[in-house]
Amino acid sequence: MGQHPGMPTKTKPDAALRMKRIFAEHIRNRMAAEKLSVSRFARATKTGRSAIQRILDPRNTAITLHTMARTAAALNLEISLLLKPRPISELMKIVDQGLEATSARQAAALEAQFLAGYYGKPAKLPHAKAPKELATA
Repeated sequence: MGQHPGMPTKTKPDAALRMKRIFAEHIRNRMAAEKLSVSRFARATKTGRSAIQRILDPRNTAITLHTMARTAAALNLEISLLLKPRPISELMKIVDQGLEATSARQAAALEAQFLAGYYGKPAKLPHAKAPKELATA
């Protein structure tokens, strides 16, 4: 399933990279403030140097939330996660693309992307049933 011309690209990798860059920067700064080398921090957290290098690598987004939480706790840091609607400037770009859509399918996809950016993506619960009025829409 390829990208259609004019369709926005997915930003998930960008968001993950931004979060990881910020996380790695905070960990690196705290390690520097406490004068902890990679080797000393690895010993203190009972892990290997290569694991710490992956944590400190701003491009490596393949670490788990568990690892992030454990790393932060070892440095007396607390992790918080903030979810918020996309900035209005990004949403307006989607609106502009929707106005220039060349097909109903493209317009519908952009509308769905706008709504997901504004309201968030609806949760898909395995046992939840849609109300009857939504099922017929």
